[in-house]
Amino acid sequence: GAVIGDLPAVPDSKTATSGILVDLGTRQVLWAKNSRKSVPIASMTKMLTEFIVFEELEKRKDVTLETQIQVTAAAAKIGGSQIYLDPKESFPLEDLLKAVMISSANDAAYLVAEYFGNGDVNAFVEKMNARAKELKLPCAKFNNPHGLPGDLADDDNYCSAEGCSMLAERLLEIPKAAEFARTKAASIRENTAKPFTLFTHNHLLGVVSGVNGMKTGYIKRSGFCITVTCDRGGRKMAACVTGFPDRKGRDAFVAKLLEWGYKQKPAAPKADGPAQPGDENKNLEDLLNQVVPK
Repeated sequence: GAVIGDLPAVPDSKTATSGILVDLGTRQVLWAKNSRKSVPIASMTKMLTEFIVFEELEKRKDVTLETQIQVTAAAAKIGGSQIYLDPKESFPLEDLLKAVMISSANDAAYLVAEYFGNGDVNAFVEKMNARAKELKLPCAKFNNPHGLPGDLADDDNYCSAEGCSMLAERLLEIPKAAEFARTKAASIRENTAKPFTLFTHNHLLGVVSGVNGMKTGYIKRSGFCITVTCDRGGRKMAACVTGFPDRKGRDAFVAKLLEWGYKQKPAAPKADGPAQPGDENKNLEDLLNQVVPK
């Protein structure tokens, strides 16, 4: 069964405010610490922003990854990690999504939310909250599409380690989203006077064997957090941890957590087999109910 709370094999687990490690093939939770607790998730928010945009692309015929999106004054004002949008520019949607997922650009996240909210970011945020509820992401509550902190703790974006790992798994099933998640560097504004390179914030990519995503986050109230996906020889894992005081400590812990996870013997898959992609109820809820009392 799952190890609940601090993980003796990886002492740094004491530092995590919450965390989870799941074997995606067998739906087995290997480790869980406050995995359904509501925690601020900072830029890990962008996983949901991106997921909703990809769902919209599936549904709509009038917009594609090539659709040009004009920068707005409101988007250009957003700070933190950014691509320094200028209202004179426009970008293909694909470049904006790359900026959101590879280099965690807050201004790009705001711009795509504004576009898909028909000019109203709050309409997009309502969509985020509605979709999070349908996906049964525990403790999800969103106030913005990028994860920047609000003036008060109540204005931050919240989810849970379980919810973030569930989202990451869904993004892996979208080929373009999975591609962005594993990309270490990419270029935008290529044929302009100011070409710009996007660099990933996920320093486990290319360093820890099998890591192929997904999203980092940091604000003061969340500490350093990360949702990670990993595939070694077809055995897929998802992990999420929050609350580390620094990036190095967070990354070192996740590397050790994955090493520990891959040493655990896979459980036999349940008789009914793993749920198929596209099954709305394929989240970890039933399994976690056996492991982590609500």
